[in-house]
Amino acid sequence: MENPEVEIKGRNAVSVQITVLRGRNLKGTKTDNPMSYVRADYNSIHLGDSGKLQVTEGEIEYNFTTSFDCSFDGIQGLDNLVHKPVILTVIEILPKEKKKKDEKTIILGQVTVDLLPLAEGLCTYTKTLTVHPMGGVVLEPIVADETKATLDIALSVPEPLLSEAQLEVSNLMRITVESAYSVPDSWNLTGPQFNYIVSVFLPDSTQKDPRIVFSNGILKVTGEKEPNIRPKRWPVSNVAAFGAQNIVDSFIEICPYEDEDGELNSKEDWAFRTEAESEKKRVTWNIERRCFLESDALLSLQKHIAENTYLPVEIKRVPLAPPAKGGKSSKVDKTKHKKSLTRDTSGGKGQSQHSRIVVNRSKEDKGRDTMRKSLVNVKSFITEHGLETEVTGIVNIEGDQYTEAKSYIVLEFSLDKPLVQRRLREDLSKKISEMIPPRPLFPRRTSGADKAVTDYHNQIISVARIIMDEYQDMFGRKLIEGKLSHDYQDQEERKHKLIFELNTSGKYFAFKEQLKHAVVKIVREKYMQTMAFEDKEQLHTFLNELYIYLIDQMHCCLHKMFHVDPPDPIPESFLSSAQLKHFAKEAEANRNFEIANKYHLERLARDKLNPEHWFDYGTFYLLLNDYVKADECFREAVAVNQEHINGLILCGILACMNEHYEEADNFFESARCFEPNNVLAWTMHGLFYESQDQTILAEMAFLEAKKLITSTETPKRSQDEVIVNTAKETKVPEPEPEDDKKDSQAVTEEIKPVVPDTGSILSASTVVEVPPETVPDSESTFSQIRKTSFEIVEAKKVIDAVESPISPKQQEEPVVPVPKTVQPRKETTTVLTRSIYMQTARFLLDVNALQFVSRALAHEVICTEGGLSCEYHVVLARLYVQQGELGKAEECISEAGRINHQNPDLWALLGHLSYLKEDYAEAKEHYARTLCYVNDAFDMHCICLRLGSIYLQEGEEESYKSAKSVYLFASERAPSCLTWLGVGIACYKLDELRDAEDALCEANILNNSNADVWGYLTLVCLKTGRKLEAEQTYKYAIKLHLEDKQLLDEIHQLQQTLGFGNPSF
Repeated sequence: MENPEVEIKGRNAVSVQITVLRGRNLKGTKTDNPMSYVRADYNSIHLGDSGKLQVTEGEIEYNFTTSFDCSFDGIQGLDNLVHKPVILTVIEILPKEKKKKDEKTIILGQVTVDLLPLAEGLCTYTKTLTVHPMGGVVLEPIVADETKATLDIALSVPEPLLSEAQLEVSNLMRITVESAYSVPDSWNLTGPQFNYIVSVFLPDSTQKDPRIVFSNGILKVTGEKEPNIRPKRWPVSNVAAFGAQNIVDSFIEICPYEDEDGELNSKEDWAFRTEAESEKKRVTWNIERRCFLESDALLSLQKHIAENTYLPVEIKRVPLAPPAKGGKSSKVDKTKHKKSLTRDTSGGKGQSQHSRIVVNRSKEDKGRDTMRKSLVNVKSFITEHGLETEVTGIVNIEGDQYTEAKSYIVLEFSLDKPLVQRRLREDLSKKISEMIPPRPLFPRRTSGADKAVTDYHNQIISVARIIMDEYQDMFGRKLIEGKLSHDYQDQEERKHKLIFELNTSGKYFAFKEQLKHAVVKIVREKYMQTMAFEDKEQLHTFLNELYIYLIDQMHCCLHKMFHVDPPDPIPESFLSSAQLKHFAKEAEANRNFEIANKYHLERLARDKLNPEHWFDYGTFYLLLNDYVKADECFREAVAVNQEHINGLILCGILACMNEHYEEADNFFESARCFEPNNVLAWTMHGLFYESQDQTILAEMAFLEAKKLITSTETPKRSQDEVIVNTAKETKVPEPEPEDDKKDSQAVTEEIKPVVPDTGSILSASTVVEVPPETVPDSESTFSQIRKTSFEIVEAKKVIDAVESPISPKQQEEPVVPVPKTVQPRKETTTVLTRSIYMQTARFLLDVNALQFVSRALAHEVICTEGGLSCEYHVVLARLYVQQGELGKAEECISEAGRINHQNPDLWALLGHLSYLKEDYAEAKEHYARTLCYVNDAFDMHCICLRLGSIYLQEGEEESYKSAKSVYLFASERAPSCLTWLGVGIACYKLDELRDAEDALCEANILNNSNADVWGYLTLVCLKTGRKLEAEQTYKYAIKLHLEDKQLLDEIHQLQQTLGFGNPSF
């Protein structure tokens, strides 16, 4: 497929046709049916006039067609097309007066035709436009819509100006200059008149002069407040009719101060803003300038934003009076300000103190990304001539008046499409129950305080009936025959016989066991006592109270019947081993090590013969710095599976840390032997050899790892396979000296590959073939090994200078050396975009084995040519974060941002740093930006959990909606108890009780030991009026020691309001 940009620049000019079909409701100055014609102008060029026709019954059929050519050279044609309208002027021909030969004409009105739809891909479109009258003409502006003067026009092109592919790679920027407020008192309507001009710098590779000028600002006196909705004007000056200067269906709406970006948007500035915008003088433009940006211009703009902090904005006033005598130019007052594009900056002399432009989220109503309105506080004023850049060294004498007046200007920037592509999300507005996978329902259990008392009653009845049956068997016959004495002594004797029979037969013990379960349920459900008493006096008091209650209940139920149901079977857990691992990693990220340990133990309880379970458990202990238990886990993994490569590697690392170097060598060698094609095993063995000063063996291991990673990339080359001359790639300016050529002939780039691509970790792998004539023989290979061995010795010196020997007794913080410049070679080479050292460093960070990370990164510094990559700085920042060195991590992230600001890992780490510093506002911005990227960061689950918790803490309705969306996104990717709990809390706060219950039930299924889940289920049951469920959920929340005091207070308050839900009432 051809490049769309090349297709645009290589096209011939396309004819744009404008047809004026008819006019309606046109009235002349002296008659209702005037003679008139239409004149068409575009870009200060006269296109032609229509025929002179008479209006009949309020209509006139012009059928006038004219055209102009839209060129594509330098994209100026398209840029003019989007911001310059076609101007149609309706001219009346007055009747000829006597003794005058020439016809007299008068302009009735004007129409501006917007050509933007043609640039958006349309070939034809028709539209009815209002004819705006000139001053003093009969076409009155305030008339009914059905009686307004209108023109029916049609625009057409023979083919689309831009194809779908060209539209995809292009963009449209809208820059709106609204008003400058609180201007100095020296700006007056009396005296010399000025043309007020704003000049904005736009880095566009297609324009020689990248400045965009907004002229004809109107100075307004105090007391004239701007309307809430006002139309935007065309950036052209040859439109005479006042209404025709406005862009159709394009308006400026008042934006709340807190929603603006830039300066003067805090609550402390609102009073000044209100006063300045209603009572002080201002200069108003209300002009919108559209800029068509093709792919080169977009890249130039994006590069400028990434590399520069400020966007220069100039405000000028040019006297309208003619030049003074003597040829001197008119005096030009110019205020220059640089507007920040990316971040807040501290103010200095002649510079704004708080300049900021932030890209806002896409507006749903307009479907485009908008840079919110920004306020520029004008603080410097320089007087000079023309539009040239101000001369350095000139003292700004008049600048204080702008500082004292606190002058500021309102600008708006918007894009049809974002500069950085956003993630395409699926529709998350569907019901939560549809996202939850179906599973068999658990058997319904009804319990509670009332149920416990009922069970006790039934057990009492059952025991009483058994005792009565036993009494009937022993004394029933005598009772029937009338031989049973009713004397007190005889009754006591029969009582003792009955008790003796119950004791000797074991029935009395059976009765106690039968009643025990019911009594225990009353203690738990009614009195909510589940823990042992520490004070004997409290225990004695509780037993007395319980005994009285049980006796009273026994006397109430002696004549009831009940059959005890057998206990329901406990369902088996449906959680898989992968889910348990996910829950454990989630708990580790939240620093909840007790829960993480529980999940690891549950995995081991299910299957102790799975080496992955032991390996993950060992990485958990590495996170806790418990190296003894970690070593035991890794050795257990190897014992279960002798060929578990990662287990062997981690065993070797821990053996090296414990200074058991022979064991470490055996472990690394075993990993290589069991899997000879494993790049990680060869690289780790090379790092181990290097730590033992065995440079020859280390270099051989590294060479083998590089060969393996080259072989894995070779089958994927396809169209990416190219042959490149290294001298051209590395841009060596001078030929190599003759003395150095002898050494370079013995060097092959197969042994030492180059990694030139450092711009992005997301770039595709590119392989460059080695010509046959450069393949070395055995002698040259041996020479190369000797030479590269010398380089490894030098690298070892650098590492030894910054890192102590690896030992658990001396675990000093590893420091990565300063990058060392390596002279590029001049041979055709195999260029790899993947590095064995970065691959190893990422693996070691993932398994929490930080001791060898610095060595791997040190080799990356030495072997990288053309500058370090963004990935290197991101990995180094991850290392510092895991070590708790947040200051050093910030420095690495700052350096990574200069290389590639679109790396999602970069913004994720910025969010983590802000979150650890408890700067939740900054963390929210960084996390939200991370989720906007198409590519995922390395820990998306943790990002979603933290971002969702920040939204919930804000306590606003929009924040709850955002939290729900983030938690739903996390639940779709990797559901867990915490993700569904977040969804449930957000839905509860939004009063979506049905969805909240579904989400909380799902969270409870994934983890029924979370007290917060039970707490919010209690709130849902209380609000839905379910007494039994409310008591049960509240009981479990208390049993699991609900620690959220705010949640507990909300439950108690709602229980007291409703009058149920607490069994102790």
